[in-house]
Amino acid sequence: MTEDDRITLIIEGLPEDEGRVRLSAFMAQLQSFSATVARLDKDANAGKAATYFRIAALSYNSPVRVVLEPQPLGRSPYMGAAILDGLERVTSALEAGQDLSGLDADLLEDIRGLSGPVGKSIKSAALVFRNQRFELTSSVTKELDHALAVDEECAGSIEGALEQINVHLGANVFHIYPEVGPRKVTCRFPSKLHDDAVAAVGKRVEVFGVLHFRAGASFPHAVSVEELQPIPSDADLPDWEDLRGLARDATGDLSSEEFVRRLRDEWR
Repeated sequence: MTEDDRITLIIEGLPEDEGRVRLSAFMAQLQSFSATVARLDKDANAGKAATYFRIAALSYNSPVRVVLEPQPLGRSPYMGAAILDGLERVTSALEAGQDLSGLDADLLEDIRGLSGPVGKSIKSAALVFRNQRFELTSSVTKELDHALAVDEECAGSIEGALEQINVHLGANVFHIYPEVGPRKVTCRFPSKLHDDAVAAVGKRVEVFGVLHFRAGASFPHAVSVEELQPIPSDADLPDWEDLRGLARDATGDLSSEEFVRRLRDEWR
């Protein structure tokens, strides 16, 4: 662990409030900040939380400064450097105006939660890490809006391992991780599928519904789920011994040998 892995959020309030940050705006920024670092942690650790974040410093003098320090969760590996690597990738792409379609859409939405209030409920916001400062401006918000815009929707299905379900307060969202195509797909489901979704956690599933594609994307980033079907594992599938004797009358009055012989004659 090192102080080099700390992340600082700086917030300045509106001029009419003499730079002081309103409580509602401060809480909204903290929630987006927390969601951003938690997402970076999971992305760095194969979708599983490995880190909790401790407030290392807090300054109320305008502008407000909140310094977070990553700490390993239980016996998990230390992911502080990997978290900052991920943050650096996305902020560098935003600063350079690069294509964002290959980045985690959920992470982009979390960062948009930080930049969106700038010029509205707060005057400015910035992230500071590794001796660099990333300004969360209205231009960043526009860039994220463009990257997150849904360009096409169509009915379809997609398969993947169902993980990271959230049903708290009716959120009703889970992620699936396909073997090919997108790294993960966000799936939102109706309450009627609650039990099916919970029962399928950790299993491979096929989800049916409306697929959402972003501009220029070859694969969907999200699905409005209408139906969910678990895919049996190889261990659950019947083998040849299980099939023996299931269709005793399949050959009618013919013996198996005569039935196969006639089929071969038809193929000639």
